[in-house]
Amino acid sequence: MSELKSRPPTKKTSDLDNFLTGAEEKTTPKAKPKRNAAYPWEAESVREDIIKVYNLRLSEPYLLKLKYIAEHTPDSMQKFCLAAVEKEIDKKIKELTK
Repeated sequence: MSELKSRPPTKKTSDLDNFLTGAEEKTTPKAKPKRNAAYPWEAESVREDIIKVYNLRLSEPYLLKLKYIAEHTPDSMQKFCLAAVEKEIDKKIKELTK
């Protein structure tokens, strides 16, 4: 058996510092201009890059129809639903905020 040797790790602070600096540059969110939020989706804390999950209950026939659409078009079920729902949400918000 070989004997275990204990040595302190060698410090490569410049490599570590460069790595951490690069990570900070890529992950630090850019400052948004201050704005008065008339609606919840306009609040300063709301971010476009955050995706939230919302479950949708569909009857079996509609789920099968959705699967059929996904199988016969380039869009996935998720992509198809997202496009349709976002369009209708924007349409309804336009009506409600006139």
